[in-house]
Amino acid sequence: MFQVRQDENNGEQAGTWQGHSEDISSAARNTNSVKAEPLNLKEDFVDLLVIHRERGIMMAAIIPQTEDDPLAVQVELKKAAAYLKQARDVVRRSVLGDLVTQPALHQAIVLPDTTRRCLEEVLLNMSDLQELQEGLSVDPGRNVSQVCLCEDDMADQTRLDAWWRASLERNEGGDPAMDTATYTQLVARFSIPLTTVELFLSRQPRLQLWTQGHLVHAVGMEHGRPMTCIALFPQQFQVLEEPPDDDDVDVRILWGPTGTSKSIVLIIKGFFLLRKGCATVFVLQTSDDGAAAAYLVGHQVRETAGQGAGSVQLVNMAGEGKKKVQAWVEELCQHAQTHGRVHILADEAECDVIAEIYRALKQRHVRFTLWAAGVKLRVPADMERYVRKLTQPLRSPPAVVREVEQADDMKDGTVPAYTRPPVSAPCDGPPVLTVDHYADYYSDRQGHEGVFPWRCARCGELVADMLRDLRVGCDDNAPHGQGGLTYSDVFVLGDMLCDTDTPDDDPDSPAPFIRGLESRGVPTRKVAHNDTAAVRQLAEMTSGPTQRAAGRGRDEAVTVANQNTVWGLERHVVVYLDSGFGADSTGRLRSMSRSTAQVIWVKGVRK
Repeated sequence: MFQVRQDENNGEQAGTWQGHSEDISSAARNTNSVKAEPLNLKEDFVDLLVIHRERGIMMAAIIPQTEDDPLAVQVELKKAAAYLKQARDVVRRSVLGDLVTQPALHQAIVLPDTTRRCLEEVLLNMSDLQELQEGLSVDPGRNVSQVCLCEDDMADQTRLDAWWRASLERNEGGDPAMDTATYTQLVARFSIPLTTVELFLSRQPRLQLWTQGHLVHAVGMEHGRPMTCIALFPQQFQVLEEPPDDDDVDVRILWGPTGTSKSIVLIIKGFFLLRKGCATVFVLQTSDDGAAAAYLVGHQVRETAGQGAGSVQLVNMAGEGKKKVQAWVEELCQHAQTHGRVHILADEAECDVIAEIYRALKQRHVRFTLWAAGVKLRVPADMERYVRKLTQPLRSPPAVVREVEQADDMKDGTVPAYTRPPVSAPCDGPPVLTVDHYADYYSDRQGHEGVFPWRCARCGELVADMLRDLRVGCDDNAPHGQGGLTYSDVFVLGDMLCDTDTPDDDPDSPAPFIRGLESRGVPTRKVAHNDTAAVRQLAEMTSGPTQRAAGRGRDEAVTVANQNTVWGLERHVVVYLDSGFGADSTGRLRSMSRSTAQVIWVKGVRK
């Protein structure tokens, strides 16, 4: 059964293939009574057809690319109403003509590029609404706008539900003409001739999932897919398509909260540069915490561009003084003399370094491209015109976004606030799971030890049990080919006071939390902050399904690291070890934001 939509309030289903395929085939073979009139819904401007089991039929016209132009909206509204009226007449004659009692026919209009404010303005200025009312089957006393779905309505579930009710639920109690036999006949009639249709969706269709683990995996694939199948919002496209102010200087500073596709935009920019024939793209690391992000961007640009394109060169300027930066600028000048232009990408960038490079290249009249991104940016005044905000969350589901929004840096405006994306999230996401080490430790329950979760084997055991409940590492098959969670899909991250690299850790004796995980059969891999090879491997393993699949096998393990070590990477499941002093200051922004689906919060002492 493929479900297109299900009403949250009463469970009614629309556009659902109920029953067996042989019922539809049988109905199709017995449609001799249908009048032989050509039926071309495409020509009749029906872009969306819904056959509702209880409410009848809805036909909708989609009006694209009006861009809030009142005159264009008015013209297209009249055309859509006329076409819908024509389509309604054809359907009544060709599809429903032989039925003793015809099901209700509803009409609606979808305006994906027009705001409701613009629509209301257009309707207010129209002297005669009779043509629209007739085309949409709206009574004179009702508001035509109620059956119109606008751009801002699509991002608000409440507005979307209101449009749905106005469009399909005009008659209380349903349509008496709709029964199982009629529904089956209608599906068969609209399916003739048999056709295969490809639908390009902004979100995956609803899936039947069997376990919580399958849910986490499906949500992670949906929100973590920028590394596999990129589906950007208009906000990101506008940044990529905007021409530079100066042909010689192409600068963009991408600023926004975590998980808003800043890295993806940099990767696409680098890919475009290589495909256009540039010799080298320099990927710049400006801080110790930016290593993973630099490796990720460099690897993705190189792999996406493929063989035959230019090269990608990683440059580490983390902690380097002005002399080292100036020396590199001289090398860039020589590169520009040979190749005509310099191209630089910098993720998780430090603005001081970026500003110094920008000014030095400009003073030397070098033609250059400089695109940088970051979460906390103090942009100097002479570069403010290059700042572009990306604030719509693509990585994490709403349940995780709400936790990240509680970070101190987001509350005080150091990091820009999230904004609502243009389409609704497919689901809210799994709720955050918690282990309260503090309460259990001080109440002397369940054998907790140590002040911090990192020093508690019992916390490790409880987290391992949660991972098992999520079916992490299990070989069972999920429905619809979704697969299951693997140990490589899990990060265990700590804040500064739960540092996994503390000097007193004996490398030959794992910390108690790790012992607790391993005692339950969970393999672990500890990645130190200064282990560049391991960090690079993590970044490249994140870069798409092929790399992720390569990591699944004997070496598969849960990654244990300090939150700063993996800054810029993501996983389906993130276990956050909270010391109790760093959740709001760093943990939410640095650890929880790495999750594309499930957060497990191990709480430590209170402030």
